[in-house]
Amino acid sequence: MSNFLDKLFKNVDYLLGIMMALMVGLVFLNVILRAGFNSGLVWSEELARYLFVFITFIGAIGAMRSNSHLGMDIVIRRLPHKGKIVAYYLNQSLILVVMGMLVQGTSKMVVQSVEARAAATGIPLSILYSIMIVTAVCIGINCIANIIKVIKDPSKIDELVTLHESEDDDIVEQVNSDKTNSTDKLGN
Repeated sequence: MSNFLDKLFKNVDYLLGIMMALMVGLVFLNVILRAGFNSGLVWSEELARYLFVFITFIGAIGAMRSNSHLGMDIVIRRLPHKGKIVAYYLNQSLILVVMGMLVQGTSKMVVQSVEARAAATGIPLSILYSIMIVTAVCIGINCIANIIKVIKDPSKIDELVTLHESEDDDIVEQVNSDKTNSTDKLGN
């Protein structure tokens, strides 16, 4: 199942890249048309805005998969192994509940907006709102996969609960590791 999810989320990353390129292209085209020809494409502004919303929600799926959401792990890191597992199960369960609530609320909103359309593009708003359902379902699947991962191999809990604050911290950690390794080699 993990390989399937890895491939699925790799495709999500590709989709994000395509959507980002399309959004940037539309905005750039509109800037050129306004600056050079004193006109613009109204539909491109709206489409770029909707692409931005889609990128945000789909990006949340990718962030959940790579454990990149903001969080505080200072308390969890200090718990004993079994405490980390219990806290992780509780965390993932709460996320599942919230995603269920998101699906329920968004489903009502989608049904209510079936006939409503976007002003410039005419895209049904129910399609635009449905991205929240897709996001909630994908994050829910990821939570279930994380729970199964910990059930199968409880030693992975440290990897799953540890957050990375930034790329700078990863670089500092790598430099410190290299210094330690070179000091060990000099001492031997």
